[in-house]
Amino acid sequence: MDFDETYSRLFKPVLAYILGRMNRPDAAEEVCARVWQKVWDKRAQFDPQRGLPDQWIFGIARNEVNKYFGFWQFKRFFSLAEAQEQYASADPLPFEHMQQQERNDVLLRALQTLNGRERDLISLKFFASFTNRQIAQMTQLSESNVGTILSRAIQKLRAYMEEV
Repeated sequence: MDFDETYSRLFKPVLAYILGRMNRPDAAEEVCARVWQKVWDKRAQFDPQRGLPDQWIFGIARNEVNKYFGFWQFKRFFSLAEAQEQYASADPLPFEHMQQQERNDVLLRALQTLNGRERDLISLKFFASFTNRQIAQMTQLSESNVGTILSRAIQKLRAYMEEV
């Protein structure tokens, strides 16, 4: 595995995935740094027979995010209070920006209604841009199961957003 090429190609998707899971830019940068340090330290252990480098690296990212929060504390992934701080500004906002902020706040509340596995799959699909097949390989789920879980999660998100 060529570390420099892999880092250049995957840095932004890995960070986007972590941000999608955590919604805390400061902490996400720390976790992302730990991911890449672990990839560097363990690069000799990578086995191409077991999968693609992308899958291996995103597996490390998933584990590092889970470690950050503690394995069974998935409810803390999306903190609405932190999201509101992120969008707060003393300056008057243009109307379009205010509308986007409202949509983001509703989406963050909607994401809180999902369980940890649903949020994980949504993050891999939409923040890290993986295909269902790639997600299935990373999560040890079947491709059809990934599709089903994603479909149901999206339906939950839509229903929540339509109620609001």
